[in-house]
Amino acid sequence: MIKLQVKVISWVFIILTGFLCTPQIESINTNFLELAAFEDFLRSQHLQQSLVVRMKGDGVGDGDGDGDWDGDWQIECHQKLLANYRVQFYQPGISHNFEDLMYYGAPRTAVLVLKFEHRLVKQWVYAVASAAGYFNNSLAWFMLGTSRVSQPDEAQILQHLGGYKMGIDADITVAMKARDNTSWRLYDVYKINQQVPSAPLIVQRKGEWSPWQGYKLMDTFCSSWIIRRRNFLNVTLRGSTALTEKPLGYEDMEYLADDKQLLQLDPMQRKTYQLFRLVQRMYNLSLAISFTDNWGQQLANGSWSGVMGQITNGEADFAVCPIRFVPDRQHYVLYSPVLHIQPIHFLFRHPRHSHIRNIFFEPLSTQVWWCVLCLITFSTLLLLLHIRHEGRQHGNLVERRVAFVWFSMLETYLQQGPATELFRLLSTRVLISSSCIFSYMLLQFYGAFIVGSLLSDNPRSIVNLRALYESNLDIGMENITYNFAVFGNTSGPLVRDVYTKKICRSGQQNIISLEQGAERIIKGRFAFHTAIDRLYRLLLELRIEEREFCELQEIMFNPPYASASVMAKGSPWREHLAHAILHLRATGLMQYNDRLWSVNKPDCSLFKASQVEVDLEHFAPALFALVLAMMASALVFLLELLLSWLAAFRPR
Repeated sequence: MIKLQVKVISWVFIILTGFLCTPQIESINTNFLELAAFEDFLRSQHLQQSLVVRMKGDGVGDGDGDGDWDGDWQIECHQKLLANYRVQFYQPGISHNFEDLMYYGAPRTAVLVLKFEHRLVKQWVYAVASAAGYFNNSLAWFMLGTSRVSQPDEAQILQHLGGYKMGIDADITVAMKARDNTSWRLYDVYKINQQVPSAPLIVQRKGEWSPWQGYKLMDTFCSSWIIRRRNFLNVTLRGSTALTEKPLGYEDMEYLADDKQLLQLDPMQRKTYQLFRLVQRMYNLSLAISFTDNWGQQLANGSWSGVMGQITNGEADFAVCPIRFVPDRQHYVLYSPVLHIQPIHFLFRHPRHSHIRNIFFEPLSTQVWWCVLCLITFSTLLLLLHIRHEGRQHGNLVERRVAFVWFSMLETYLQQGPATELFRLLSTRVLISSSCIFSYMLLQFYGAFIVGSLLSDNPRSIVNLRALYESNLDIGMENITYNFAVFGNTSGPLVRDVYTKKICRSGQQNIISLEQGAERIIKGRFAFHTAIDRLYRLLLELRIEEREFCELQEIMFNPPYASASVMAKGSPWREHLAHAILHLRATGLMQYNDRLWSVNKPDCSLFKASQVEVDLEHFAPALFALVLAMMASALVFLLELLLSWLAAFRPR
């Protein structure tokens, strides 16, 4: 009731203003009611910019639009009524061109057409807007017409607007004046596909406007226009995708739609196509896919190849494969919301030890080993003194040579022990006993540490790019475009050194295919930079052993890159595609599709309980030490033979 009273008071004010502004009372209902309807339209659309298309005779005078202007009072009344809005006026055929009023980056503007069927409006406004693509969501059109008894409103709208190019994002409201001259019936007008000239014009009843009830819409028009226009009537849209790894013997569509076999080949394109199949059912449309062999590179003449070329040339409406967000591409295409996130890491089999070193010294630190060596030396010298003291007190029961002392102490520390009757002094027996206890504790701790370290996970030391660069592992990358962009566009000195000194090292082929990289990873001591999910799937296809798989280590130095579908600038499908992708993400269908294409990794916790073995790489230092000792013994033996021969031939 209060709202109705406010409405009545406002219209009394409008009518009184009309009396002050117009010299002829008959034009009040025409001029001010039309402008009041347009003002309610602006308020409902939350717009501040308006453009009024006026013809000769819009006020009092002839109704065919061929009369003169009724004076500056009309403009003054428009300005008073629309005091809260920024208003421009355009007179077809007299002032500047309609296209000159549109400029890049302008706020969304409402266009008021006072006589939508006028021939000059068709010539100077509709034709220009159709050719330039202004029948879209950037302009909110409010067209005024008059109902006829002989012709339905829908037929009249189809007659005057059916021949122009407009898209599914067109925001056109046609208000047809009823017979009482105080109310207008509102119609929503759009087409599904502006690329098809014969596409039917869709006219839907939207609501009505009257001075007493205002701008009243039907319930279906209270929701977003994207939701209202979800039925594309099975229109065929053109998609573009890149296939770079398709094997021989497969048809393009058969390979793209297959989500059961060869999932390691072109996974991004085939995964996102499954989402577009859901978009097809969501909007009742069909997709005609065109294929190319790359995502798109800018050529010397400024044009694009691949998917980007098909989008910019108008050969495709949007990409059904993910395209990376690259600054050079943003000037030519529009991006949808994020469609796919691709992690790109280094992957390698982590060595069981970060560098080749005698594993038998690793349980104890260097300082501890020096302390043990000092204790052995000191105990050996002390034993030598004890033996000499025993010789003076009990006679020559034992040898006094240093060799005997050395071997006796060696037996003690190796838990063999010398004969007990050789030593009679209590001090000597205390020394031997304490040395045996010390050696027992040392060997028990030493052996327990080695066994425990073999049964447990060794701490991994190569966990960042710096450690990888300083290791002795070979480093390579997949021969694919985004890898060159990752390493070529970086300013970090470490990443640049990895690329120039490790990957591009002269004499080595480290820029290889995905299959070659997977095989070198299985062999070990090689880190490969590529899309991590593709590499995991290929490694499982190559039958990598569980032990080797659990040794895999990832290193990420660059965050995962986001990618999305792209469309041409001004594409009418932008809002619908964005709505579809966000809907798939909100409902969990996109996450579910990601899980279907993810790799099921083996459970490495089960592998920890399996039998542990020491490989040749880590047992090699012991063998090497034994070989050196045998060679030293052989050299000494040859030297002894030589000395004995020289002594035999020496003249007496």
